[in-house]
Amino acid sequence: MKVLVAGASGFVGRRLCPALEEAGHEVRAMTRHPDTYEGAGTPVGADVHDADSLDEAMAGCDAAYYLVHSLDDDDFENKDAAGASTFGAAAERAGLQRIVYLGGLGDDSEELSAHLRSRREVESALSESGVPVTTLRAGIIVGDGGISWEMTRQLVDHLPAMITPRWVMTRTQPIAVADVVRYLVGVLELPEAADRALEIGGPEVLRYKSMLQRVARIQGRDLPLVPVPLLTPSLSSRWLSLVTDVDTTTGRNLVDSMTNEVVVKDDSIRTMVPFEPMGYDDAARTALKERADRGADQASGASPADTVHRILGRLPKPFHLQEPRVPDETEAVRNRRRRIVLGVGAAGATLLGVSLSAEPGSKRFYWLTGALAATWTAGAVASGPLHLGWIKSRDDNLRRPIITPVATGVAAFGAFYGAALVAREIPILNRAIGNVLRYADQGNMPLIILTTSVNGLAEEMFFRGAFYTAAADRPILISTAAYTVATAASRNPALTVAGGVMGLLFGMQRRASGGIQAPMLTHLTWAMLMLRYLPPLFERSIRREEIRA
Repeated sequence: MKVLVAGASGFVGRRLCPALEEAGHEVRAMTRHPDTYEGAGTPVGADVHDADSLDEAMAGCDAAYYLVHSLDDDDFENKDAAGASTFGAAAERAGLQRIVYLGGLGDDSEELSAHLRSRREVESALSESGVPVTTLRAGIIVGDGGISWEMTRQLVDHLPAMITPRWVMTRTQPIAVADVVRYLVGVLELPEAADRALEIGGPEVLRYKSMLQRVARIQGRDLPLVPVPLLTPSLSSRWLSLVTDVDTTTGRNLVDSMTNEVVVKDDSIRTMVPFEPMGYDDAARTALKERADRGADQASGASPADTVHRILGRLPKPFHLQEPRVPDETEAVRNRRRRIVLGVGAAGATLLGVSLSAEPGSKRFYWLTGALAATWTAGAVASGPLHLGWIKSRDDNLRRPIITPVATGVAAFGAFYGAALVAREIPILNRAIGNVLRYADQGNMPLIILTTSVNGLAEEMFFRGAFYTAAADRPILISTAAYTVATAASRNPALTVAGGVMGLLFGMQRRASGGIQAPMLTHLTWAMLMLRYLPPLFERSIRREEIRA
């Protein structure tokens, strides 16, 4: 058969394509970037939301696999349903004999999470075309590169112990990715699999808690788990985004699903495609070995030119080539954000002004700055989801922004240092800068560094996280104006100017990356360098301000 695989470059697709070829099928590997595709099959460029591209991709095909999802998008339910409808209609026009879809387990009699509900909606949208659809419903798929597995592995790797929400006690039936591929290939030409939803799983039913602890034991250590029942799915997803590279949106969608038990109730596929599935420990060992082998191959098989090319490929594209990413939110959610940020913004600005009227180095000053950071953080968290963001690298992959934000912070400090050389010759600015820097000069330096860092991160969570998202129209201008007004409460012209300039820079970073990680790192880098190198330039002014105070 001539088979189209939609999602050929994904976690399952890149394993399915060679398996289909090995089974004697002719494979068309559908991807949005056929020029960079290096896997099995003939690459073909198409998008599930572009009907014309699908018509061209499906021409002459007998069947198609649908392995597409948009979990990293806030509006994934609508986006996935629309993509499936377009794909199904194209399959009908092309005269396809079968669509095979990889969906999700879950008891339809229970209240399913948005993620699992979306999988059911995709099944329905594909079936509406009239083309026979075979759906394989799976739970956790264990394999190198899978989102759920990577979340498990990284939690074990990164944490000596783990606080656990209630969902770690939910039962699931994990399955090895190799077994998923065997089932996908096996049902393609089975007449009895047409227009059926078949459930697939491994031989063991486990709780998420057991899965984490067994992976830790395989790696030769224990993983103490501390139950915290009040840790909500929303808080869990934000915490996951900090300790793993799973972004907040994807993490929230997955965590929401972990409250649903995903266990095979009908194992009839075992007689249709008979084989003995891999146990969880063996699946985990295989996934860990694949990751280790992949790292070894990259290290040993690369020439110096390949190594340089790979390193350069990880560097970010220029700012003007970044694609702005704005999370989709309903107007009701955005209005709620607006109410919260306006109230918290006024309270925070007042606290900032009061804190800078306190005696430098005093307990009152540190208590007030701590309260200010807590205010910004509480407002940000209460307003709704916060996004860390991604930037596009030169190899067209999305990566967490790290190098560029730090370099931007260094460059911003350089610009401010040059401006400071001029400002110290202007009396009003000299005095204003000296008035601010005396808090660093007179205070306890470790405490100053701590409070500056914490406040800087909290400001970015609030102004570039909550406030930016609440401002649907002209978010850079509005969030920068709000940040400038807040710093103006200090009644210090130098601080107000710095707030306006840096607020604009932070807003542009937020627009390019779609999250707060980039402005956070830039803010932190810039602030630490300013604390270290600016006070010596204004030593005389600082002394005058100390005497005047």
